[in-house]
Amino acid sequence: MTIEQLGGSFVAAATGTLCILMAVQVMSRCRLRLRGVRTTAELVRFREAMEEDGHELYYAVVTFALPDGSAVTAETSEAVRHLPRGIQEGDLTEVLYDPAAPSVFTLPSLLPGRLRTTEILSLCAGCLGLAATTWLILADTF
Repeated sequence: MTIEQLGGSFVAAATGTLCILMAVQVMSRCRLRLRGVRTTAELVRFREAMEEDGHELYYAVVTFALPDGSAVTAETSEAVRHLPRGIQEGDLTEVLYDPAAPSVFTLPSLLPGRLRTTEILSLCAGCLGLAATTWLILADTF
């Protein structure tokens, strides 16, 4: 194997991995948008974290009841940089959760763009672009 083939294989593996990660994100967001159940949740608290550059991030921790009466307390997987105005601990907010995995949810009031069609289509376009790039690199390398 030549150095060009080795380099091409490495770049193709990197772009292919990114493509797979983006596809998983698209599937997760589409599943949540299509099968998600809306309910009301109580905002328990905001967990603070720090980015590497020193900016604060906030993860919302909520609790909500499932149809069978059991309670779920979970933290958002995506953070916000600024606490939304007018929202505080103890407030009620809307939550959209996956009935197959209730700990997978989003808060439309905090992350309003997470399930927008344009965002999902952008992720799809990026995924297809990476797949095409991976294919071209492999075709050119071998």
